[in-house]
Amino acid sequence: MKYYYAESGETSGNSQLHYRNKWTAEPMKFSTGDSWFAAAMLVCGFLYWNLIHFASLSAGVTIFTVILCVVVWSYLNAKGINQTKKSLPWLGLVGLTALLFFLFDDFYIKQFSFMLLSAAFLYWVCRSTGRSLDSTLSVYVLGDAVNQGLLLPFSNFTCGYFGLQDGLKKSKHGRNLIYAAAGIVVFLPLMVLVITQLSNADMAFEQLIDRILNAISIETITEYALQFVVGIPVALYLYGAVYGNISGRHSADLNKNNLIKFAQGIRFAPKLTIYTALTVFNAIYLLFFFSQTTYLFSAFGDVLPNTMTYAEYARRGFFELCKVCTINMGILIAANCFMKRNETMEKQSMEWTETPKMLKIQMSILAVFTILLIVTALSKMAMYIHYYGLTQHRVYAAWFMLALLFTFVVIVARQIKAFNASRIITIGWIAAFLILAYGNVDGNIAKYDMERYEKGTLESLDYKMLFDLSDAAVPYLYEHYQHSTDEKERTILYSGITGRYSWGVVTEPYEKTFRDFNLQAYRAEKIRSILAHEEGRNNPENLSDGEELYPEASYLDAY
Repeated sequence: MKYYYAESGETSGNSQLHYRNKWTAEPMKFSTGDSWFAAAMLVCGFLYWNLIHFASLSAGVTIFTVILCVVVWSYLNAKGINQTKKSLPWLGLVGLTALLFFLFDDFYIKQFSFMLLSAAFLYWVCRSTGRSLDSTLSVYVLGDAVNQGLLLPFSNFTCGYFGLQDGLKKSKHGRNLIYAAAGIVVFLPLMVLVITQLSNADMAFEQLIDRILNAISIETITEYALQFVVGIPVALYLYGAVYGNISGRHSADLNKNNLIKFAQGIRFAPKLTIYTALTVFNAIYLLFFFSQTTYLFSAFGDVLPNTMTYAEYARRGFFELCKVCTINMGILIAANCFMKRNETMEKQSMEWTETPKMLKIQMSILAVFTILLIVTALSKMAMYIHYYGLTQHRVYAAWFMLALLFTFVVIVARQIKAFNASRIITIGWIAAFLILAYGNVDGNIAKYDMERYEKGTLESLDYKMLFDLSDAAVPYLYEHYQHSTDEKERTILYSGITGRYSWGVVTEPYEKTFRDFNLQAYRAEKIRSILAHEEGRNNPENLSDGEELYPEASYLDAY
């Protein structure tokens, strides 16, 4: 069988045939704009590796995102695709997420921010071109994630190459560029030989060539060449995603009907089986709550079980929460997906398919039990924070609990009244993450612990934890350093702020470029510069021999 792509402006009947692999069935049609966009994506592929430093994820990500969005926006406009009220919020999400990398220094949050940024960009393109599986944000967003992240980009993966090739063939300047490049490649050995002979013949020319070679180092050329090569797959992926959405090529391979048929096809479990399983699980949780009443609810009265420390009490509650929530969420999904439905109840929408009343009751009870455990776990975490202060793990655990609480509350409400729960849950999790990301977690952890320590409501400071925070914590550490009158404490804080010592091991300064810039790190560097000029504080030598730089707190093993 013959597989081909169509030249720009031609139909498949009169186009030149190009033999392709069996995976390409739809013809490719390119215009001049498509070819220019392919060239632009080639540049963006290079910039992806050149600007984004994955060891820091800072301003380079912001710069790259701006360049990519400007290029794609221009391409969409050239194709007559304008932004709408359905696409602009997602572009706004891309901008908000990209700004995080310029402002903040928390690397852990920025890793998840990078994933959110990538997903938001693809969904912005999807909504701009109207290729989403549903006209509104619904449960079909899961299908969009698969389609936009995997199927569409890789189904059109080679389009970037053929689009660039098509443009070069049709353009006089493109052909001239190919001829010029071919001339350089063919005669390069002779050029090198001539330059070598001229250098041997004339000292002035030799010095000129040496200056040129010194200015353009082999290492730099090699680095740029490598970034260009590894950027080609990125360019092809991005081009495939955008071009596939605009042209519609392979965009319908996964559609609503496919997902509806799949959902209906996996509904094989008898109702009695599902109801029995849910009843048994609910009975188990009911017995569990009755038997553990004193233990589970003691946190509300700030009462600690006699056999436990605060660390053991809160930690055990957190792991109970994770296990139970994972099991319960899996049970709810399985019950919804696998239980047989009456044929008369089936509708052409996975979101609005009628759920049997008994299933709603059973799922509501299970969700309520989960909510109850989340609330008790949150109370235990609050008790833990009251006695030991904040850490990253405690903040992230509390945030995750609150997000889960929100999810299960929506699930319960959905059993009472029909509404688009998927939309609310998706928007809720995105909003919750943005609040966490813009909440300056590391800075507020340091501020909270320092203030409580100064007020005497926190027994001691966990210096190891504080110094492991990002540069967001430095202003608050420096403020405490200025107010402290304890020379030993000032020495410890100086070591932690300057980052010259890490558990007694001298660390080499990290060579950074504009790609690694972020506002919090910049402010921290200014503080370090001030400390470096303080007389007698250039080296932390005030500790006696054998004394630990970071004194251990009794609760360091909590997380």
